[in-house]
Amino acid sequence: MEAHILLVDDDRLLLEVVGEYLEASGYAVDMVESAPLALERFVPGKYKLAILDLMMPEMSGVELMRELLKLDENLFCLIMTGFPTVETTHQAMQEGASDYIIKPFQFPELLNVVQKYV
Repeated sequence: MEAHILLVDDDRLLLEVVGEYLEASGYAVDMVESAPLALERFVPGKYKLAILDLMMPEMSGVELMRELLKLDENLFCLIMTGFPTVETTHQAMQEGASDYIIKPFQFPELLNVVQKYV
């Protein structure tokens, strides 16, 4: 069975490039450009992993993760951030993030992290 990934980022180009790379690597990926839309489309039990951008306009990746984990406590969450600080990464991990990755990243680095959870 193909592992499903929810990918959420307000940067459309990054969303498409990362999504297409993950699809080419054998994953089913639903790409969503906003946190509210991600919550609207989320189906508990469908996704093994959610990859969430930390900084989004309507809701942060940590806030989105919090809501997704209420709906599916078995979901693994990977936070992507271009603004790594001890506080943000610590908060994400305390709130339930499985892992985080710092932008810009290399595709093999992303794949290594994804493979830990799906």
